[in-house]
Amino acid sequence: MANKDIDHRAIEKHVKEINKAYQRAAQKYPVTVPVTGKGLTVSAGVGGVGIEQDPHLVRLLIWLGDQPRHNFAEQDAYAEESGVPLDDVQVLAHALERDGLIDSLRSLSEDGAYKVTDDGRVELRRLAQLRSDPAARHRYATDAFLRWLYTTAHDQHPVDPTAFLTIAESHFAGDELSETELHYALARLVHSGLVANYSTEPQSAAITIDGIDCVLSGATVSDYLSRTRPGDYYSITGTNIVAGSQGKVEQHNHNHAFDPSAIREFAALVQQLAPTYGMEPAQQAELVRDAEALAEEAGSETAQPGRIRAAFDTVMSGLTQIGAASAGLDLTIQHGQQALNTVFGS
Repeated sequence: MANKDIDHRAIEKHVKEINKAYQRAAQKYPVTVPVTGKGLTVSAGVGGVGIEQDPHLVRLLIWLGDQPRHNFAEQDAYAEESGVPLDDVQVLAHALERDGLIDSLRSLSEDGAYKVTDDGRVELRRLAQLRSDPAARHRYATDAFLRWLYTTAHDQHPVDPTAFLTIAESHFAGDELSETELHYALARLVHSGLVANYSTEPQSAAITIDGIDCVLSGATVSDYLSRTRPGDYYSITGTNIVAGSQGKVEQHNHNHAFDPSAIREFAALVQQLAPTYGMEPAQQAELVRDAEALAEEAGSETAQPGRIRAAFDTVMSGLTQIGAASAGLDLTIQHGQQALNTVFGS
């Protein structure tokens, strides 16, 4: 008589594989829903953000990817090596398995062994590309630092921003953020009014009401600023020009619209990042004075293009004469060129 026992374990495994296939397909071909509003048309994906937003998931995936290609690695080995509690490792592994990035080996004698799938190898390659993308790193640093500042001191009490570099969230796509990248994030947040910079020696910063609103909105810093602070607008009647930007309205009588605000932002960035350029104290002080002069010229009610351009050239000359190259310096010079193109069109 034939054995009619049902292999429930095999059925469960088969159903699990089907679910995985659907999940992988959903990741590769996410459903998009058009969202239309006044002046806004976007496509909202149904898949969430990538795992680069969770440094713990990234770290485990990279560790598994470093193991021999066809070997299964056990959870307890990672827990022992990383210092992460085994219970937490199990949760992280289940999340990666759910997303189809790793496969498990479960039998009567062994539980909790994993290896990276083909989709996981693709994800590892994407993470490697992100690690070398300055714009992606800066966006992440800005968002992660603001969230950390809210969690650490949402009572708006000033704290040392460099403490952020000691936590897991200061790693992006498997690589730690630099102090220069933190300074850039802080400068951007201060300039946008989301963070208040109270002192530089020793450095301390606090989240503002606008910064709290940004975190509570769930939006990225870029999205929040684009929603709450639309671009410049102009109302022109004859020679009378009313210009507004970020909720502020100023009225000028000029023959044409000249807006040096991008130059003013560049000057503020130079002053903020000057301590990170590795200059001698005297050279740094001179650069800061030049940047202050540029900010004054660009912020004048009777701003004169010729004077602004001359002050701008002085600052850029000081930046290009710095001997030691750095990511912050390269970023500042790039920002200056963009500001020049925006204001003068050259």
